[in-house]
Amino acid sequence: NGNARYQKPVKQNERLRLRLINTSNARIFSLLLNGLEGWVVALDGQPIETPFEESKPLDRLSLAPAQRIDLIVDVTAEEGTEGVLYMPGRNGDHTLAVFSVDGKARPAPLPTPKPLARNPIPEIDSAAQARKVFLHMEGGAMGQMRGAFLGGKRVGMRELVNAGKVWAFNGQVEMPEKPLISAARGETLHIEIKNDTSWPHAMHLHGFHFRKLAENGRFGPLRDTLLMDREETATIAFVADNPGKWLLHCHMLEHVSSGMMTWIEVA
Repeated sequence: NGNARYQKPVKQNERLRLRLINTSNARIFSLLLNGLEGWVVALDGQPIETPFEESKPLDRLSLAPAQRIDLIVDVTAEEGTEGVLYMPGRNGDHTLAVFSVDGKARPAPLPTPKPLARNPIPEIDSAAQARKVFLHMEGGAMGQMRGAFLGGKRVGMRELVNAGKVWAFNGQVEMPEKPLISAARGETLHIEIKNDTSWPHAMHLHGFHFRKLAENGRFGPLRDTLLMDREETATIAFVADNPGKWLLHCHMLEHVSSGMMTWIEVA
């Protein structure tokens, strides 16, 4: 919130709702809590079905650019001490927020919270016939890309570097004229994304929330930003219920400005 070391006074056994938003341009935050225990209740603004404990206390939280995590936490730190949100590092921990404990809110922690009310988003029918499309991500340092389309013609890496375009979606390093997919309103879409690079990417879809399709066929929680590890392939699924032209891009700003962008159309 604009402070290098955010501070808030709290009481022991007080219950807080924390909304963490990564507004950095490229950094992936790996976060830990100390003196605060609780539950993840929403991801990217969408309540999850059951508040879950990564462990008690909450295990490491990963937050890519544009991602949001809502937590409900109880202050377990003793009176006169501090609860902290921090980022561990090789050269020591970096504290982001300090919760100074003064007094006690109640004798014991409150019971496990109930799930938040769902937002009105159409559920994906696993039995429905889905439109499928493939998105190939390539480029960057230590990548295998040898060229891509720029200005309507295929050029080599030297020209791409001179133009500041070093990341590509499906062989293009600029916004394509045609959408990745044109869908009818209400269609179920599957986008298979292959990260054929040596770097992680935060893939962000405008206009929709999606679910990641696991290998066992189950769907993950609703999100609008997916952190993809290097050389990872993932499929996202969603119902195209929102008419318009919608951007799909890497939310690491250096990556989108140098090629990682496309769009979908729903009519």
